[in-house]
Amino acid sequence: MYEFSRSNPEPEKWLRQCVKSYEVNTMEAFEASEGAVYAKESLRKALEETMTLLEEGIRQCQEPDGPYMYADALKEDRERIQKLLAQTTMQGMYDLFADWKWKRFAANKDKSVSEELTASVKNIREEVKDIVGALKDQFFYEAPEELWKDMVEAGKTMSVLAGLVQSFADAFEEKKRSKHLIDFSDMEQYALRILTEKTEEGLIPSEAAKDYQNKFAEVMIDEYQDSNLIQEAILTSVSTVSEGNYNVFMVGDVKQSIYRFRLSRPELFMEKFNTYNIEESQKQRIDLHKNFRSRREVLDSTNFVFEQIMTKELGEITYDEKAALYVGADYEEKPGMKAEVLLVNTAENFSEQTEVREASDRELEARAIAARIKQLVGAHPVFDKKSGAYRPAKYSDIVILTRSLKGWTDVFTEVLNREGIPTFTGSKEGYFETREIRLLLDYLRVLDNPRQDLPLAAVLKSMFAGLSSEEFAKIKCEEKEVPFYEAVQDYRRMGDDRAIQEKLDRCYEKMEDFRERLPYTAIHELLWQILDETGYGNYVAAMPGGGQRAANLEMLVEKAIAFEATSYKGLFNFVRYIEQLRKYDIDYGEANIADEQADTVRLMSIHKSKGLEFPIVIVAGMSKRFNMQDTTGSIVVHPELGVGVDAVDLEYRTKIPTFLKKVIQRKVQLENLGEELRVLYVALTRAKEKLILIGSISNLEKKLKSFASIQSREQTALPFGVLSRATSYFDWILPALFRNQVLADLLNGYGMNVPFTNAMYQKEVPLVVEEIFPEHLILQETAEEVEQALTEELLRNWDTAYVYDERMREQIEEQFSYQYPYESMQKMKLKFTVSELKKRSEPEEEAGEILYEEPEIVPLVPNFMREKTEPGYTGTLSGASRGTAYHKFLELLDFGHSYTISQLYAEAEKFCEEGKMQPEMMESIYYKDILGLLESPLGLRLRKAAQSGCLKKEQPFVLGVSADTIYPELFERQEEEEELLIVQGIIDVYFEEADGIVVVDYKTDRAASREELAERYEKQLSYYGEVLERLTGKRVKEKIIYSFARKEEVRV
Repeated sequence: MYEFSRSNPEPEKWLRQCVKSYEVNTMEAFEASEGAVYAKESLRKALEETMTLLEEGIRQCQEPDGPYMYADALKEDRERIQKLLAQTTMQGMYDLFADWKWKRFAANKDKSVSEELTASVKNIREEVKDIVGALKDQFFYEAPEELWKDMVEAGKTMSVLAGLVQSFADAFEEKKRSKHLIDFSDMEQYALRILTEKTEEGLIPSEAAKDYQNKFAEVMIDEYQDSNLIQEAILTSVSTVSEGNYNVFMVGDVKQSIYRFRLSRPELFMEKFNTYNIEESQKQRIDLHKNFRSRREVLDSTNFVFEQIMTKELGEITYDEKAALYVGADYEEKPGMKAEVLLVNTAENFSEQTEVREASDRELEARAIAARIKQLVGAHPVFDKKSGAYRPAKYSDIVILTRSLKGWTDVFTEVLNREGIPTFTGSKEGYFETREIRLLLDYLRVLDNPRQDLPLAAVLKSMFAGLSSEEFAKIKCEEKEVPFYEAVQDYRRMGDDRAIQEKLDRCYEKMEDFRERLPYTAIHELLWQILDETGYGNYVAAMPGGGQRAANLEMLVEKAIAFEATSYKGLFNFVRYIEQLRKYDIDYGEANIADEQADTVRLMSIHKSKGLEFPIVIVAGMSKRFNMQDTTGSIVVHPELGVGVDAVDLEYRTKIPTFLKKVIQRKVQLENLGEELRVLYVALTRAKEKLILIGSISNLEKKLKSFASIQSREQTALPFGVLSRATSYFDWILPALFRNQVLADLLNGYGMNVPFTNAMYQKEVPLVVEEIFPEHLILQETAEEVEQALTEELLRNWDTAYVYDERMREQIEEQFSYQYPYESMQKMKLKFTVSELKKRSEPEEEAGEILYEEPEIVPLVPNFMREKTEPGYTGTLSGASRGTAYHKFLELLDFGHSYTISQLYAEAEKFCEEGKMQPEMMESIYYKDILGLLESPLGLRLRKAAQSGCLKKEQPFVLGVSADTIYPELFERQEEEEELLIVQGIIDVYFEEADGIVVVDYKTDRAASREELAERYEKQLSYYGEVLERLTGKRVKEKIIYSFARKEEVRV
């Protein structure tokens, strides 16, 4: 509700209107309410459709071989529908629905009656019954008087709910203001407040807006179909429309309005589309018909489908000759360019669980797509703009589009890569679901807690232990009743298969080794060690799509580094952090390793593809059910009808949806379907030369027979009921093709020899339909696997002694004996931070993260005493976070002044008010430490440099360093080429004096002696010095550490 209100120019007014929708104090007010008016209009449309169906049924009964004995029942149904259509009140309709009893069909004993027509008429009757039953459930589940009373009662709930939303909005805005933050919604709302003034007539341009009106000759809006109300108000205010001068130029296509989830309002576009003139005028509409992207085959197929399925009632626009696409591109006529519809018949692919069934269906789709891609690549002609000629298709010419990538990415990537087809997914979804990441996270979970059975099972069945399914089962069968962890440990001690024991021992010994390193090893370093020492990194890189998978692993290492920059440490916290990311659907998306030149098949969502074009487009998942979750919640929201809630009876503990909620559910459902129509349009129009639609259907014959009622329909558009009952894209595509000859062969195959006589059948559509059976896919894949296995066996047993061509034998031997000369350099990291280099130079026991705060070496000052000398000090942060607080404060502080402790605290308060520091940082600084620095000899030099403008703070740098200085063990041979590695960091502060530069680094950690500090940070300061000498060309004369723990400066 809050999000919906914020997309409105007047959020408070919208919330008040939501409450007002329930203020129906009389039955007359209920009948006249916006919800009742919409319900009656919906009822009228549905009933008119049943009239059309009944007329068709009666016509079939009157055929010479028709089931004439059914006609009386259908005529009685028709009479009742006519009476319903004559009603103008909800009560009148309810009375007729309540009295409705279906007359049974008379027995059919006449052998001369067509079985096909008999079945068709029965199907029509069942369809009419379904429509009438749905209407009763939707709008007449209670008497109108009860519906009205529920509305009045629920109005109290709505009033409280709207008040809660407004209170939240006020509190949220105040909280953001206190932190000097705004979000995108605030940007719009604040801009609108500046540019408009509220009057009784509505919003009018403010003086600020009029100033902008004078500056802008014209306001130009692209993608206008995706505008919302607040964007419309903002842009209208800076135009001169309010003065009668229409200087707004809008470009858009309502058929491509696919951002309803971002609260776009395509009706804004349609209002202008329907009212602007084609003739030249201030409010002129210019229709752009030509499409310069696609072949005729793509456009004709798209037009044929959408002229039947896109209507004003469902898609916001009637797809007529004004909306159709016309060829503008000049392509040569080539064979094999027809659009394709591939139907994967999964009738034999049984599974009791829907999720398992869907996953299996998706794999079958992926296999079918892989087979089609193999046929296209290297054979199908594609026009190359650069060369101006046709060439064979490449992988990079192909894109696979799905409605959403979630649940599809891993299946498609795995199948395609297994088939040797390189793929790339530039998605923001699916990272944690990839096989390589799932398994590595399971390994970390077992390191953290070895008694987790599911992660342990995954690890043992993987390459980490290498147990086969039979070996795995053998362990579990030994002790069925105990947890799996205990069964594994018992088998290690007492198992009867030595080979299994050895596998378990090797895996556990390695895990114990890693577990012992946990106290002193950073998580990102631990991950690198696991990848290297177990061979998992190389294993993943060798898998199909190994480059992408290896990049995903590196991305997890990067996330571990980012995690360690927080105040949390240790493997336990890292594992919980990742679990929270997964729980709340915070997905990074797979690592991006592809470039525009990479020859890979791209997999992306339809939304991501908008505005792009591809030579060959494969739209997958055509049978996936639409997502209608926003119609099933405890509240449903619509920008015009308001908010639908339930009527709750606390005494009887019952809950029932209000009439308004039912109406909003229906409205939202239809608008969602309209959005899906437009998404499908976007998908089909991405193709330049070849369009392929693919989906899986479990009972194709039943699906096709359900469309029999439309076969004689003369109107171009399909019935509203057929369109509005769709649950997938194929529920639109198949009935659109049903009336055309492209489906004739398929229908004949199922014995459906229906006589097509209408104009839709005669149309020439450049499209082919193919039915694909799973057994064909499996047999094809099996044959390829056998061929691959034979080839591998031949190569594995290759003996170069039997090669009789001497030169060829030498070449083969050379290839088999080749060793990569730079193998040692593969272990090198290419980029380091200064802190990482410091750790490399430390003894092993000093290189780990500090997991627990060490006891304070300096004399302890109790907090209650510090409060008297240190205003606000609470010490809420510790360790690295406290060091960050010190560095941030010193970065912001003006060194050109002298301070007292109170003044330092006042400066910190000011930084917090300005949003430059967090309160917990301010409260964790011991300001006497800061004063000690400022009053020291070094502090006086810093003040002097600041006053003369010679002081520089927080200087970031990137430095190229010879690899042999970091990895001397890898560069023992003189012939190795010099490699440069990147070192990056930030210099705390440096200043220039007459005879050179002084570099200073602050340290808050504790050291036993000055010598230890100097030794620990000598490498770090030497890098700083080298950087500054390169940057400035001047000598660095001093390198100084200021230790807050020791309260003194240490020269390095």
